[in-house]
Amino acid sequence: MKFLLLYALTSCAPVAHAQRPQATSHPDSVRVALHFGSDNAELHQLMARALHVEKWHVEATNPRLAGRHFHLTYQEYRNGVAAPEKELAGDASRLLTFDPQGRFSFDVFARQATENRLENQFLFTGGSTLKTFEAQPGKGDLYSLRPDIWPYQPRQSTLAPGQQPIAERSFVVGQKVPFLVYTLPYEEDGWLLYCKLAQSKMPVQDWYKTFNIPHFVVYNLVVE
Repeated sequence: MKFLLLYALTSCAPVAHAQRPQATSHPDSVRVALHFGSDNAELHQLMARALHVEKWHVEATNPRLAGRHFHLTYQEYRNGVAAPEKELAGDASRLLTFDPQGRFSFDVFARQATENRLENQFLFTGGSTLKTFEAQPGKGDLYSLRPDIWPYQPRQSTLAPGQQPIAERSFVVGQKVPFLVYTLPYEEDGWLLYCKLAQSKMPVQDWYKTFNIPHFVVYNLVVE
């Protein structure tokens, strides 16, 4: 099952997307880059195949956003019912702030910790936060942490062949969007898949009705 999950991650390749032009008078957008896994091929294989850990590195840079917040919240959905939206970090000013040069980055790791417990750990420059969730019975190894609900554009990279690619996209400042999802797959013709979740462009609140996905977590982003 985990091999199928990894195949699904790599088969939904980033696609080109027209970028919103950036105004000169105020920071109306921020370019966010994502990097999957580890640059080290052996470490990447160890994490993905042996330890069943997914990793994403997220970075954003805009000098005019110095001191602003990369505000993240999360919301859990079970059988189509949304739990209250919660703050990802209690101390946003310490963990979720663009530095004086307008840079911000974090790493997020996702894994099945036990048969029934899932973990998403966010590592920031100033600390970390761990979120745990109860897995759907018997399906804890099928969850996948995914940013591909948005189309991303491949970025030119100096990484050596075989290392993981970087993709990026511009997001509008001040607009809340679902940024990451930690989700079960949907079933189609006997296959467990993830790709249509992104390609459908369907609001996450409709995923249960359309794809019959009983449990997922949405991480929302607004740069403010």
